[in-house]
Formats: sequence, structure tokens, C-alpha cells
Amino acid sequence: MYIKNIQFHNLYNTVLLNIENYLDHFNSQHDIDYEVNHQIMTILFENQSKIIITKQEVLKQIWLATKKNGYHFSYQNKNWICNRSQENFWHILEKSFYLQGDEKVSFKQFIISS
Repeated sequence: MYIKNIQFHNLYNTVLLNIENYLDHFNSQHDIDYEVNHQIMTILFENQSKIIITKQEVLKQIWLATKKNGYHFSYQNKNWICNRSQENFWHILEKSFYLQGDEKVSFKQFIISS
């Protein structure tokens, strides 16, 4: 699916905003820090491991870097889908939170049914 630059930026910014809002609420009970600098989100866990989320504007992809893997997501059917595994961005992010920070989270509310 082809998306225009402005649409890509809006979609990416929505992803970051959703994560920020979730973590702001979630952090009242857990020790997870995050920062957004130059549209790159870094999530830092209590054990000092990091997850980094960034955009690749030319490819119109979201990239997710974890301790064990790197993932590239393209926008398909109203969701960000991993180019390698075909898994949804939010599922992989949930798994990454658990594997890296031993934190159980649910981002299901951000998955759009097609």
C-alpha cells in the first residue's frame, strides 16, 4: 500500500503518541522510562535494557530495535506489519517488553481490525 509522506508522518506520530500515553498511565505502577528525541523513541527498563523505535522515511517504515532483534514494519490494512514475520507491530512490542523488561503490557487497543 502506498502512503504519502504526510500520511506516513501522521501515522508514525500516532504510534509514538499511543505508546507515550500508555506508558504515562502504566508508569504509575512500573519503572519504565522513555524519551522522544528527534522523533526517535527510546524506552528504558529498570534493568537498563532499551527498545528503540524510529522511522525510515524513504522506505515509509517503522523500525523497532530490541536487545535480540531488529524489525521493519510496513503499513498494511491499517496496521504496521513486520516484513519478515508478518506479525503486528503491537504484538512484537508487547513481547519485547516482556522479554527485555519482564513487564506484561497489552497494546491490543491499538490494533485495528480490517
